[in-house]
Amino acid sequence: MSFLHLNLKTWLASALLAPAVALAAERITVENAGLAAPESVVHDTVDDVYYVSNVNGGIADKDGNGFISRIAPDGRVLALKWADGATPGTTLHAPKGLAIAGRTLYAADIDTVRLFDLATGKPLGDVPIPGATFLNGLAALPSGDVVGTESALLVEGTTVTPTGKDFIYRIGTDRRVTTVAQSPLLNQPNGISALASGDFLVATRGAAEIYELTPAGEKRNVRTLPGKIVDGVGVAPDGRVFASSWETAEVYAVAPDGKVSSPFGKLAAPAADFHFDVKRNRILLPLLRANSVVLVPLPAQ
Repeated sequence: MSFLHLNLKTWLASALLAPAVALAAERITVENAGLAAPESVVHDTVDDVYYVSNVNGGIADKDGNGFISRIAPDGRVLALKWADGATPGTTLHAPKGLAIAGRTLYAADIDTVRLFDLATGKPLGDVPIPGATFLNGLAALPSGDVVGTESALLVEGTTVTPTGKDFIYRIGTDRRVTTVAQSPLLNQPNGISALASGDFLVATRGAAEIYELTPAGEKRNVRTLPGKIVDGVGVAPDGRVFASSWETAEVYAVAPDGKVSSPFGKLAAPAADFHFDVKRNRILLPLLRANSVVLVPLPAQ
């Protein structure tokens, strides 16, 4: 149901019951809806819904109150706490990166990847990642495997200290964990996405760069961006690479010829781990500090 097609009377009635969804000519902002530090948004193309991870507290606190929301493409919050760390039998502390492999949702949660059944929201088990202190991005592969980043950070209050033990790992369909690459030269890997070539596209928290990484762990095709602390990264349907910067609160578009632009300008807050809705040609931006999610049509090149 779209608010654009509701008459005034129906809209007023529904507004009393629905969370606030601000509609503009070219974007939908989901705000004042109970989201709590949303870090990642992923599109489930089968059920045509979005899943949003909510840190809900300290970014590395094992406080048991993280949750995952389920949102419709028109901005309605279908289930604020579809998976809730406060529910008996469910563990979620500070979930960040999300990925969908088959009909399973994977969520990176500090040092463990949590698995959930997309049909029911029920937990399907955990995959501890040896040596992890700050798991971040996730991406699903055509094989059904999932790759993820370890940003290698120690968080004590407001102090964030890099450990230098950066790595990128892979979870097989048998849930076995292997290391793709491990080196401080990975520059605190953050967002990650899978490329059609079989390589991975990686964003770096520790530098103003994105790069490609081969399945054998070779780093190549490094590209520098105008802003540091790069979080989300991905390739749009038209081939442009998009990457978000916390330093500038902008999302950059890198054209195939290498030209960098800022198509959305300054955002209300930095965007974290975004994904795309290919069906609607839009980008899904979680604004962690603004407790909101912005659904933005991709501009033409």
